[in-house]
Amino acid sequence: MIKSESPPIQVPTDDLGIGRVQAEQSSRFLNKDGSFNTRRMGLGLLESLNPFYALISMPWTKFFSMLTLAFVGINIFFALLYVLCGTDALVMTTPSPINDPFWRGFFFSIETFSTIGYGHIAPNNAAAHVVSSIEAFLSLVGAAVITGVIFARFSKPNSRILWSKNALVSPFGEGWGLMFRVTNGFRNEVIDIEAQVSFSRFEMVGDRRMRKFYNLPLERSKVAFFSLAWTVVHPINPESPLWGLTEQDLIDSQAEMMVVIHGLDDVLFQKVHARGSYKAEEIVWQAKFSSMYIPDSRGGVAIDVRKLNEYSTVS
Repeated sequence: MIKSESPPIQVPTDDLGIGRVQAEQSSRFLNKDGSFNTRRMGLGLLESLNPFYALISMPWTKFFSMLTLAFVGINIFFALLYVLCGTDALVMTTPSPINDPFWRGFFFSIETFSTIGYGHIAPNNAAAHVVSSIEAFLSLVGAAVITGVIFARFSKPNSRILWSKNALVSPFGEGWGLMFRVTNGFRNEVIDIEAQVSFSRFEMVGDRRMRKFYNLPLERSKVAFFSLAWTVVHPINPESPLWGLTEQDLIDSQAEMMVVIHGLDDVLFQKVHARGSYKAEEIVWQAKFSSMYIPDSRGGVAIDVRKLNEYSTVS
């Protein structure tokens, strides 16, 4: 039997899958926009390449910019092929023909690739016919792929959960509570929304400084409707991991509060989620959120989303 005198490695059990190494070395687990503060290195370009995922996940501006560049680049490529087929490879039947072979090939390529087919420019030799046939086939494939990608982008469930810039330690009940505020940034409805909050900080375990993780019980972890705003509250009571800690304690221990929110899109009936994080420096003590509610002339209830981050200090 092999015996070891070294102490066993303590692995956090509530770390949300972060792991011991990242827990010890990372200064922040989730960035402010909810993305993970991690990188995977050593993957080859072909191994990690996922064009479909990249096209689905990139912003719309980048997506259409990429489509525009690809469209122009493809037509320039085929225009050069038509030029190589000879100066008389394409003929025009209009009274004012395009004399430059490149521009004649470029506009013929656009008409072929987009299947417009005005008929004023036509191949005039076998090489040009072969190139136009190849381009026609690629245009069919390209149109099918782009149609599928655009449909997938539109049908993909998206969430736009707006988070308060700061979390607050505010009066709650007869004591205090750690809270933050969220609202829906889209006009659709999200139902059955649930929040999970994990709290981490460095603590001394024996003679070693280790990062510990805690699940923070919430005053309400789930709400049925999310039509306005939701203030998520963790009561700071004797059972709370925050009990007895000060603002400086959280800063010195590099504390971070990580939040995961799940909900059901009421239109698509698909799950959506969002992530957020608050570092100790982003937690304001002895403050309370300002009211977001405003009068509604239609007799309903309304909130001003611009007031999501507003708070006032309390003694």
